[in-house]
Amino acid sequence: MSVYAVIPAAGTGERFGAPVPKPLVELCGRPVLAHTLAVFEQCAGIDGIILVVHPRYHQEYSALVARYGFSRVTAVVDGGATRSASVRNALRALPAQASCVIVHDSVRPLVTPELISQGLALAAVDRAAIAAVPVKPSLKLVDPQTRLVRETLDRSLVWDIQTPQVFERNLLERAHAQDFVADDDSALVEKCGVPVRVYMGDYKNIKITTAEDLLVARAFMEAAVKEPHVSARLV
Repeated sequence: MSVYAVIPAAGTGERFGAPVPKPLVELCGRPVLAHTLAVFEQCAGIDGIILVVHPRYHQEYSALVARYGFSRVTAVVDGGATRSASVRNALRALPAQASCVIVHDSVRPLVTPELISQGLALAAVDRAAIAAVPVKPSLKLVDPQTRLVRETLDRSLVWDIQTPQVFERNLLERAHAQDFVADDDSALVEKCGVPVRVYMGDYKNIKITTAEDLLVARAFMEAAVKEPHVSARLV
């Protein structure tokens, strides 16, 4: 099985409020993306990485790859107008021998090799596997107009979806060939009628969306350096 990772980093991050896209924002001395790519670099099961970037910042991302010596990044391709379009561009750049694709958010720098490996093992059997964690808060379905509660959801049935998301290549390509609109690659596969296996992710595997998330990620990383045994138990 030949495994390639697709790392979408094509957004501009305007809502974040930084002068550069979120993947290029500094976190503990390195760009967020550098932390993410470093994890995939050390994964023995990864044969290559396709990095998808905003055309405006193509040079900056290529320079980052060269600066940190990420030898498994086999291509830096321009993204599209949407995340799905960006992933499709990456799929076109895959070599013929690639049989399995991992899609992972560029701004989830706290992913671990174990999470990636677990997804690969499950996808080899089930064709599609995604990391997720059970939600902690109580959840209510609220009418968008009246702001009245419609329903209190059973939180034992609700999971917070993360990446990595791992798919058989042919399956992911077929899902992206359909005229579907979805928030993530798993949803596209689900719309094709294919069951998706959910496996336990990590509460530390956060997606950096706001400045507050950056502070949380920094705290996790600093704790891992100072007290690795304590940090491993944090959720």
